[in-house]
Parts: sequence; C-alpha cells; structure tokens
Amino acid sequence: MDINPQIQKDREFLIQLRRHFHQYPEISMKEFNTAERIENELLQIGIKSKRIGETGVFGIIEGNGTSDRVVAIRADIDALAIQDVKTEDYASRITGVMHACGHDAHTTALIGAARYLKSNEDKINGKVYLIFQQGEEYGQGARLFVKEGILNNVDRVFGIHVNSAIAIGKVAVQEGPVNASVDHFTIKIRGKSSHVSTPHKGVDSLYIAAQTVIALQGIVSRLTDPKDSVVVGIGVLRAGEGYNIVAREAVIEGTTRCFTEDIRERTNNKIDEISKSIASIYGGEAEVTFRYFTSPLVNDKTACEEVRDVAERIIGEGNVVSMEPSLGGDDFAEFLKVAKGMYAFVGTGNPDKPNTLAALHGDSFDIDEEAILLGANLYADYALSQLDFICQ
Repeated sequence: MDINPQIQKDREFLIQLRRHFHQYPEISMKEFNTAERIENELLQIGIKSKRIGETGVFGIIEGNGTSDRVVAIRADIDALAIQDVKTEDYASRITGVMHACGHDAHTTALIGAARYLKSNEDKINGKVYLIFQQGEEYGQGARLFVKEGILNNVDRVFGIHVNSAIAIGKVAVQEGPVNASVDHFTIKIRGKSSHVSTPHKGVDSLYIAAQTVIALQGIVSRLTDPKDSVVVGIGVLRAGEGYNIVAREAVIEGTTRCFTEDIRERTNNKIDEISKSIASIYGGEAEVTFRYFTSPLVNDKTACEEVRDVAERIIGEGNVVSMEPSLGGDDFAEFLKVAKGMYAFVGTGNPDKPNTLAALHGDSFDIDEEAILLGANLYADYALSQLDFICQ
C-alpha cells in the first residue's frame, strides 16, 4: 500500500485512538462519550463542530474559499450489545457492549483524514463535510443529518465499511445495489379465548398466526420475480396462555429486505394484505405495523469510477475488487437518496491474525489496524480528488 506520508506519520496515534474507542463502546443513540472525544480531536486541529441530534457530530473543513463545491465523508460511531470475548488489552471494558462492526475503525479513519485535510486546507478548492453519524445499527442516525439539511448542497458523499471477508490491502467497489432495505414488521392478531374442546366457540389466534407465517413465504416464492432478491424473515411468534386454552392473542415479528424501493413497497403491502385477509377468514383481526430502518443502498456508477481510480492509486489496480450485494442494511443509503455518492468496503482480513477473520457482529471481531490508514487515505484522497486538489 502506498499510504500518504502525512497519514503514515499518524499511524501510532490512530491505532491508539481506535483502541480507545474499542475499549469504550457505546450503543446506538447513546454515544455521548464517543461524540465528546470526536469533538475534542477535531477542536485540537482547529475544526469547530456541532451536534446533530444528541450524539452526531458535524464538522466542516472550509477550504480556501475559491469554490462552492462540497464533498461529505461519513463514519458511523455506534457499537452493539454484544459481549466482547477477546483477550487483547484493548478489548471492550464495557460489559455487554462491543465494537463488533468496526465503527471504531471508521471513526478513527475519518479523524485521520480530517487531520490530513485540515493541514492542507489552503490547497482545497471547496468544502469537506465531516459526518460522524450516530445510530447506524438501528437506522436512526442518517435521517437526522438529512433532516438537518446537511446533504442538500453536497456534490458527493462517500463512506466506508470494514469487511473481514476481504483481505487487508484490498478495497471493494461495486456500483448499483450494495445493501438491502431493512424494515421491521409486527403483526398483532386478536382472536377469542375458549376451551380447546370447543374451538368453534373461540377464534384461535395461534392458528391464524401459523397460517400467516406460512402464507407470508409465498410473497417470495410466488409473488416475486425469481431474479429479484427478497427476504421475508420471521423471527418471533408468541401466542397462548395455557395448553388447554384457545389463544386469544398472537404476535409475529419479522423483517423484509429488498434491493429496490418499488419491490420494498410491494412486499410490505403484501404483508399487510395477507395478514389481515387470513385473520378475517377465521374471524380474527390483524394489526400490522412497520418500522422503516433504512432504504436500499445503491451506489452511483460515476462515483464508483471515481473511487476506483483513487483506490488504485493507493493500493494498485489489482487490489480493487468487486463484491456481491448483501441483504444486510446500512442507513448510509439515506444519504445516497439526497446526494450522489458511493459506499466502499475496506478489507481487514489477515490469516496471521485469526480474530480479523471473524464475521461482523461476532463476539471476537477485530481488525488488522493497518486498514485504518488505508481508510483515512481513501477518505482524504477521494475528497481531494473532487476538489481540484492533486493528491500527493
């Protein structure tokens, strides 16, 4: 890797900063100490910031004032409710909370990029927006930045995510759909209790729920084009008060995942329609509610070409790879609905460091910390490439 010398000089600082974030993770929308540390790091290099919501941090590198062009670079900052089982001295010190998705690395990389960009501010023809976004894991943070209007005048928006399935020193750039929409649905079924010996005198919500779970799978197998990837997953079914009582109430919870907005809308509408129809057939009622976490994440083709060119200058042409779309979600998608941009994946897997091969959201997840430097370099050089600055 041909890491920028200024960023390379910050190597030890960035590794220690990432380890601090890793030791003191905070769950979504509760990232108060994380946000304060980010603010302090920015202030030390002369970047004032403001809060977006309670824990999001937004800073601006103003540039030299010769252009109105704006590039936004984003890192998510929240952790997960997972117990860290690693034995390294930088393992989480917060019981039951862990940076198991690499957001500590994203945050550190963006601070590293900010340090380099600020030191070259007089050469930057335009502004760089620094977005440290809270609440990604539950799809709550990006909307706050969008609602604040931060993305309204942005020419490009760029984000990264570490990926243990990609080797250290490689970057994945994929145009089009990269992550799916993520929605959570709850179906509450109301029936009527009776003794099991007289089921005709009651309305069996458990039976209705069972029929509903089966019928919902038909959305994918019978109502969706086989060439389209859709998930209708059921994770919860609760019903009943006793073994000999017809269940009065039942609750189903699940998720849908889709790669386009029209399929997303159609899938969710079918869940509502099927659930209410089946309940009605058997004399019950169904109430269907949705929590819309995030839209499909669709990378812009032009932005992908731009990022690919930048990445190849850093790591070489053969190390920029493609990847299959994931049915996982990321609310960076909400930024891409407002501004042109893309989301790249930075490899962290190293066979010599077994924990770096652990899956995201795993309790032993770790990264090869050299990826922090690559992430910082990628953030900075992409921003500069869009602002008429010749990357050194």
